[in-house]
Amino acid sequence: MSRPYKFIIAIELHPGTRSEILARAPEVQAATRAEPGCLSYNFFTCTDDPDRLVVVETWKDEAAHASHMEQDHTKRFIAFHEQFHRSLTFETINTGT
Repeated sequence: MSRPYKFIIAIELHPGTRSEILARAPEVQAATRAEPGCLSYNFFTCTDDPDRLVVVETWKDEAAHASHMEQDHTKRFIAFHEQFHRSLTFETINTGT
């Protein structure tokens, strides 16, 4: 049995651009949450740093996430928000043994 695939993406943004990404977040969030294998997909903003955005995703398994990465809405959203990055950190979370 495969275990859930969960990770955190921390994005350091160019100053003042967070609202542009968040304006498109509800659309991609709804499409992603409707995908088979998506257990959760959430955006968080940092209260002490307006130029930091955090995304936490949980998928049934790595294959479900791989399928997500091939979706048109995913590719469009990534292409859109990459222009606002200063840096991006991807951290996988161990969800158990």
